[in-house]
Amino acid sequence: MKQTRRSRALRRRGRAAGVVLAGGSGTRVGAGINKAFLPLAGRSIASWGINTLGAVEGVGILVFVVRPEDLEHARFVAARETDRPLEIIPGGETRQDSELMALRHLADRIDAGTIDTVLIHDAARPLVSHGLASAVLHAAREHGGAVPGIPVTGIAPVQGADGLAPGDPRTLDALLRVQTPQGFHAATILDAYEAAARDGFVGTDTASCAEEYTAAPVTWVRGEETNFKITYAQDLLLAQDVVTALGLRTG
Repeated sequence: MKQTRRSRALRRRGRAAGVVLAGGSGTRVGAGINKAFLPLAGRSIASWGINTLGAVEGVGILVFVVRPEDLEHARFVAARETDRPLEIIPGGETRQDSELMALRHLADRIDAGTIDTVLIHDAARPLVSHGLASAVLHAAREHGGAVPGIPVTGIAPVQGADGLAPGDPRTLDALLRVQTPQGFHAATILDAYEAAARDGFVGTDTASCAEEYTAAPVTWVRGEETNFKITYAQDLLLAQDVVTALGLRTG
């Protein structure tokens, strides 16, 4: 049994791909460049998540998806700010287009079985922890799909236009604030995205496409409050405070 487990671990080592999406702009942050390339404690926002995914045992390939106009910024990140080789590709008009391009970029290796799982992460969530990324990868391999989430509290269902429905049978405990990285069996999510492209289906995130086009169960692991998305200027200030308070590495 020990030998079997050890062999399985060896086969899985390096067979996951980490995909980091940086398709946003800096408009709401008040910057003139893509927010993924703004500095956070001495290096770009994007490099934090890239390096975290790259340090997860089992992640052998890193793909960085950027707007065509950001390719030079991405090359700087790859050359100066990341610890592992980085495959840089241009993304599409939407998040889903960019995810599809990343999956197509990996398709030959997925078909060959050298990639078994894919983690897809937003570059704008720089403070994802190593532990959370590892937990998502493990859960995705066990269940087929996994997302990090934080249960929503302090809300109530609405009845009609102006009333609450205290007896609503829906359970509020089932509501989550979903985060990234989101992990899936590679072949399954590739097929799902190809089917979505044929149908013109556009989901809100990776999990919504998986739920629409696969029968694989999508489980969730508890997310982290520090794994927030940088959208506005105050979010970047908060991220800087978190880096300082937790003594996170800056280079």
